[in-house]
Amino acid sequence: MRSSLLISMLLITLLSFSCSQYGRYYRRADKNYQKGQYDLAVSQSIAALRIKPENEKAQQLLVKAWQNALQQSDARVESLQQSSDPNKWDQIYREYNALNGIIQQLKSLPVLVNPNTGYQLTLNIPDIGQKLSSSRENAAEDHYQAGLKLSKMSSDSSTQKKAALEFKAAENLIANYKDAALKYEQSRKLAIRRLAVQPFEDKSATRNRYGAITDILTDQITSQIISLTRSNDFIEIIARSQMDAVIAEQQLNASGMVNEASTVRLGELLGAHEILTGRILQINETQERTVSVNQEAKARVVTGKEEYTDEQGNLKERDVWGDVSCQYRKYTKTSGVTVSASFSIIDVETGKIMLQESLDVRNPYSESWIRKISGDERALNNNLKTLMNKAEPFPPNVSEMVSTALRELGNNIVNKTRAYLN
Repeated sequence: MRSSLLISMLLITLLSFSCSQYGRYYRRADKNYQKGQYDLAVSQSIAALRIKPENEKAQQLLVKAWQNALQQSDARVESLQQSSDPNKWDQIYREYNALNGIIQQLKSLPVLVNPNTGYQLTLNIPDIGQKLSSSRENAAEDHYQAGLKLSKMSSDSSTQKKAALEFKAAENLIANYKDAALKYEQSRKLAIRRLAVQPFEDKSATRNRYGAITDILTDQITSQIISLTRSNDFIEIIARSQMDAVIAEQQLNASGMVNEASTVRLGELLGAHEILTGRILQINETQERTVSVNQEAKARVVTGKEEYTDEQGNLKERDVWGDVSCQYRKYTKTSGVTVSASFSIIDVETGKIMLQESLDVRNPYSESWIRKISGDERALNNNLKTLMNKAEPFPPNVSEMVSTALRELGNNIVNKTRAYLN
């Protein structure tokens, strides 16, 4: 008996949910039909009919929406065919592809029968396979021809990149389209920008105090840029090992790489188009300092119990409330470091500085705790109690704070470099 009741309740719940879902889809379909968004109206009518295939209102709405969607699509295709838009075949293909998606939805519907007449609902579903195929072919050919034109126009990297992207678009539309893959690779090689990251220089007064920070910063920047540009076919990062080999071969050192001319020379030797160079200018330490201030907390708490007689003459007990206070000393320990740096991206061919920025990264440290002076600890809230139970903290050493600041500095430089490259 109980099992039957549960099953009945479950069926009622499912039926109620289905009705709710149907109503939601139907209302959306009707609203989009009124707005002239017939393709959406068709899709939502289909969703409603999957739940209630026998519903006459949804059937009628589907017929109307589909007829209008077909007419709307034909009108858009005709307009595009008559236009001079160089990308018209791309748009025509997208139009037919979207229409084909709706057709597949229609074909997946169960048999729809009019509940009043008993007749099967029939829809005019055209065969657009040939139109879809020919529009894709035309779009691929347009991209291929655009790529050929651009590839012959100029050998500069920006033009060749545009050409490569056109060949790629043709390949994306039709796999192995003509020799688009070969043409893409030819233009891509001409479009590649090779970036070298020159070892940073430490020009701060604290040089060598914190270890090999310039090597750490240089390697971080290089590896992050490599990771970020791995999916970019048009950017190549020169390996640190190659950089070090050229520097050693040419007997360059930090003192010999302090001007734009020497940087450009290094870029030329590496075959780089651009070179990123930078300097750590200052590392300032904020000395550890502890300050304290006396403060007071107040609260109203239960201080005891008292007996009383209620209106019926019964002896009872109640809380006695009172104000309490607690005096405490709050300690705050602070320290920190600030790292100042600059970096530039230089065009190797022209020697022109393409990007130049100065950055300041602060890594402050601050921790607080309290100690009771006098009074009632019940006046302390939970946060103050936590601070009172906290042991006196010790800040990280300066080298650790410098390392943290350098990581943030590297991230900032990488983000700005990525924005420039894109």
